[in-house]
Amino acid sequence: MASSEEPMKSFTKAMFAGGLEQDIVFPYPKMDPDEEENLSMILGSIREFFKDKVDSAEIDRTGEIPAEVLDGLNELGVMGMSIPEEFGGYGFSSTAYNRVFEEVAARDASLGVTVGGHQSIGLKALLLHGTEEQKKRFLPKLASGEWLAGFALTEPGAGSDAAGIQTKAIQDGPDGQYTLNGSKIWITNGGLANFFTVFAKTPVGEDGKENITAFIVTRDMPGFASGREEEKLGIHGSSTTELTFDNVKVPQDYVIGPLGKGFKVAMEVLNSGRLGLAAGCAGGVKRLAAMSAEYAQNRKQFNTAIADFEMIQHKISDMVVDAFVAESMVYLTTGLIDRGDVDYSIESAMCKVFASEAVWRAANEGMQIAGGLGYSKEYPYEQTLRDARINLIFEGTNEVLRAFIALAGMQEHGEYLKKVGKALQSPLSAMGLLTDFAIHRIKGRVATQRLEGISEVLRAELGKFEEYAKDLHLVTERVLGKYRKDIINQEFLLHRIADMAIDLFGMVSVISRVDSLIKEKGQEKVQREIAITKIFCEEAWRRVRRNSRQIDNNIDDLRKEVALGTYEAKGFAVDFVA
Repeated sequence: MASSEEPMKSFTKAMFAGGLEQDIVFPYPKMDPDEEENLSMILGSIREFFKDKVDSAEIDRTGEIPAEVLDGLNELGVMGMSIPEEFGGYGFSSTAYNRVFEEVAARDASLGVTVGGHQSIGLKALLLHGTEEQKKRFLPKLASGEWLAGFALTEPGAGSDAAGIQTKAIQDGPDGQYTLNGSKIWITNGGLANFFTVFAKTPVGEDGKENITAFIVTRDMPGFASGREEEKLGIHGSSTTELTFDNVKVPQDYVIGPLGKGFKVAMEVLNSGRLGLAAGCAGGVKRLAAMSAEYAQNRKQFNTAIADFEMIQHKISDMVVDAFVAESMVYLTTGLIDRGDVDYSIESAMCKVFASEAVWRAANEGMQIAGGLGYSKEYPYEQTLRDARINLIFEGTNEVLRAFIALAGMQEHGEYLKKVGKALQSPLSAMGLLTDFAIHRIKGRVATQRLEGISEVLRAELGKFEEYAKDLHLVTERVLGKYRKDIINQEFLLHRIADMAIDLFGMVSVISRVDSLIKEKGQEKVQREIAITKIFCEEAWRRVRRNSRQIDNNIDDLRKEVALGTYEAKGFAVDFVA
């Protein structure tokens, strides 16, 4: 474990700064054999349970998960997977937890959302920052499923802008208790949960400046209420409600983490929660690929199975590639969490963006392959399409996450360049820093950093990764030099830079995974995985190159002109000439 004083190393941040930290991503992480054996048994039990007890179409129709289904998941221990054994859970690693979550979410999205709202985010702050007394009091009930948990951050006036929340907690009781007032919206498990992690602004310090603090709130507290269930496009069986707090008295010892540090707590929770969502999406793509392949083989047109048509094969292969890449990214990142000494915040955001868009593409293409039948409620495709759409919004919209990926990736290098700029004002007193910078610039312009010991069959793919990882670094320097602090407002560019980083992380994830498979099993036994890697990397490096070229050569001003003109005209407002 890195010490709290030292910043943890990050593969992606290093890549933005021109370095490739090979030891972070190679070899591909492996689970502990004993845990893997336990995981295999649990997955088998979950599959049997879903086969016998879960009717996903019925859950979608009724908008309710039957009590016996939730009881069954509780008996299987699903609600306590990540909770330590001393508090009644399985104590699973991040990798094992996400693998089970993937299985649940792929088989029913409403159940996936319910489990994720409980465990990926609802009780996560308690796990990460709770006191021993708080854990002893609440975790056993949460592990058994007797209580469900919810995560209450979003407000009517503050969606992705977590810092803009208005719910307040004022410490005014003789025993140090807080009085909580405000409301939250779109809260998963809002109508079911007994335990909520609630974020509110509190006055902190002598000056009384308001900062966000995390609190435990339970359903039995006077003044707490949950509203009616929201009518949603998909995930009908999940509970989504408003929460209101009317002078709710919260004990002083129900604060989670340091007073005024709730924003950091929330971001840590969401970093972890995004991986659960991404794992569920990866499972959804795998399920859709299997459904679509089976349908294509059985459906005939023009006396030929549509599986034989190349346009259908293109769609099926895209699903398989997306599933493999999403899975590779997710479980490389969970491996980073399980190591405990790596900053995975950017990687988790990249996994969420890639996997959520992959399952949306797969749902769309699965319906297209099924044709008219896919549009019918008698078949699962239309439900899958509706259920998949929320993933691009959950846990931070993909637009906000793209801005985060780019800005967080550039931040450390931006600070370095800032120091260099100051040093140039008095070069004699900062000769060491300037010499380091000069060497860094020469290396960056002339040499491409290489990764060593990778299987020869992946040499072409690795070479493209190395080349365009360097390009990401050069683009970073260029835009920081040009825009400085205003880079935060250059969203056209941030979008492209984030997509470059996502594709590059996808490339290194599959290269690492397949390199490890080759070394473990031999090249001949992983030909399909090699083919998938080559397909993805070939398309990914071309996207990276296109995004890089469009940093300077683009039509962004025209796009802005059209958008602003539409706002001004309050609509389309383009004349049609007969």
